[in-house]
Amino acid sequence: MKIIAIIIIILGLYIIYIYNKALQWDLKVSNSWSQISIQLKAKINIIPNLVEVSKRYATYEKDLFVSITEIRQKLINSESSNENIENNSELNKGIEKLFALAESYPELKANETFLELQKQIREIEEKIAVYRQFYNDTVMLYNRFIQTFPHNIIVKFFGYREIEYLKFDIND
Repeated sequence: MKIIAIIIIILGLYIIYIYNKALQWDLKVSNSWSQISIQLKAKINIIPNLVEVSKRYATYEKDLFVSITEIRQKLINSESSNENIENNSELNKGIEKLFALAESYPELKANETFLELQKQIREIEEKIAVYRQFYNDTVMLYNRFIQTFPHNIIVKFFGYREIEYLKFDIND
């Protein structure tokens, strides 16, 4: 009888250990996504300033400004992480068109505010690239943990499921 009680206690402790480990990995994945989210929000906040500064000089480019504003709104309304990344990629294409357009407007190209906003956006994009890699690495470790036997049996009981990697456009 003592042996059965000891086995049940050891099994219970093992289940608690697996649950806590899965929870730790889940929190790490959430944290790594929040780092991307913070950068996306910073970028979203810069876009209106960039468009406003550009409008002062490039008055004939209304369609591009409208497009960038609409894509920004799509990014704000994104519901999934991959949708966020897709909309961010689309926004990047619009911003690159805006940066290329600045070449046609020497006053805009020389505007200190525009140059500072351009620099901030590039820095944010560099951070997002690093955080995307970190996110996918963390997801890989989490998924490996919950797919490994006997973890896979225990964690499914608690509702842990595999997390999808962030997908990227090859041109990002």
